[in-house]
Amino acid sequence: MHTTVKSYTTESILATLGYPDPLVAARQHARMILLGRLARYQAAARELEVKWGCTLEDLRTRYTAHGSEDFEADDDYLQWQWYADAVETINAQLVAISEP
Repeated sequence: MHTTVKSYTTESILATLGYPDPLVAARQHARMILLGRLARYQAAARELEVKWGCTLEDLRTRYTAHGSEDFEADDDYLQWQWYADAVETINAQLVAISEP
């Protein structure tokens, strides 16, 4: 029995998966990665909101208050702010990759 070896290219494989061009596939893959990160960061921010029973803005007020030191609150505020910034960045990136 004779076996023929078929040659594959990235473009041919992507075409069989329904992607007309590699950039469309790359955008879709980037979108899936970004949505995964977005969900993870939003969940972490929600956990901090539940833990402190307030909004990020409320915790910011505590963080910036003079004469008040709460190291746990300070650490959580900085982490929560990082998550909020990351969510904003990811949303902007999602818009950017959606545009042709």
